[in-house]
Amino acid sequence: MNVFNHLFEKLLQKKAKNVYLLVILQFISSLASAFFTYFSFYSGRFHFNSNNNLEFLPGWMALFASLTFLFGPILFILTVVENERLNRNQTWRLAPISDGKFYVANILSSFVSLVYFVLLDVLIAICFLFLSIFTNSKFGKNLQIEVDLNSTAIFDFIGIMLLLILTCLFLYFLVSFLNFSSQAILDFLPHASSHILISFVRIFIIIVLVGLLVRLYSVFANYIINILLLRSTGLAGLESVVLMMFIIDLIILGINVFLINHFFEAGEK
Repeated sequence: MNVFNHLFEKLLQKKAKNVYLLVILQFISSLASAFFTYFSFYSGRFHFNSNNNLEFLPGWMALFASLTFLFGPILFILTVVENERLNRNQTWRLAPISDGKFYVANILSSFVSLVYFVLLDVLIAICFLFLSIFTNSKFGKNLQIEVDLNSTAIFDFIGIMLLLILTCLFLYFLVSFLNFSSQAILDFLPHASSHILISFVRIFIIIVLVGLLVRLYSVFANYIINILLLRSTGLAGLESVVLMMFIIDLIILGINVFLINHFFEAGEK
């Protein structure tokens, strides 16, 4: 367990660099967008745009928060690429731990880096909010926050969060599955000397696997909803989707651990 924790910490430190970089870029981008929203440059001078009804700090806060939906997916794509690169890396695979545990640590560190990015964004947005309130009394008076804490809203929020987490993990697992399985199938085929031919064969295998997964997913989804939920409750709500995603994640994780333990070797340098 100590080896796993140490490996997880090292992987998280490595991926946290992208988190800091993207948060800095998001901060600078929102600042630049806010500046050019409130100021225009013409005739060799900057001129204030009086058409804006919102103060600079609240506007900056809104732009920063909105850019989360741009930089968040960018970070996710970066972690997906880095996951597969590290899965193939000889140096990291030399860690005194099984390949399956290395894979779990790799995926988990990427997911935690995404959570860390969101927490940093929320913290910065809260700082913007308090600065806006303290520097602009009118903004503070007009600010109205209503929170509905009834049990239905709380359970819906928890369900949505769980679904987002499971969906994120599913996408990580799916990319790894396509990578591992296509490489495993390719290893059983006659080897070709042309790298271009090998790439085309692998792309074809991935397309076939995606088609099979889509078909299996639809069948499995209908089975879970119709048999396990509709029969007992008469409803197919958010809980059914969360349960379905949880089961699918467990299945595909088990397949990936099996594949990396037996068929997916580290690449040659």
